[in-house]
Amino acid sequence: MNHWRDAIQLPILEVKYESMVQDQELTTRRLVEFCGLDWEENCLYFHNTQRTVATASNEQVRNPIYTSSVSRWKVYETHLGLLQSALETYRLIATS
Repeated sequence: MNHWRDAIQLPILEVKYESMVQDQELTTRRLVEFCGLDWEENCLYFHNTQRTVATASNEQVRNPIYTSSVSRWKVYETHLGLLQSALETYRLIATS
């Protein structure tokens, strides 16, 4: 995210998945406000839409937010060691 903040020089709102599933309304309100849009209660009920969804996530769009993916990455944690090390090295170089 530091790279993107430096590269595009635009306001960026970071939204953590865990925050969204923990408190969808609060997080969605922050997102809508950040975009300068008016709040609509239907933002919380996106899954009730009848419109066509032409993306790979078209099935997910029809479901409310769920928590089953929180910490799912931990299943792969043992395989991420080298990547984590490389990213930490890059972070140290970039911040020095």
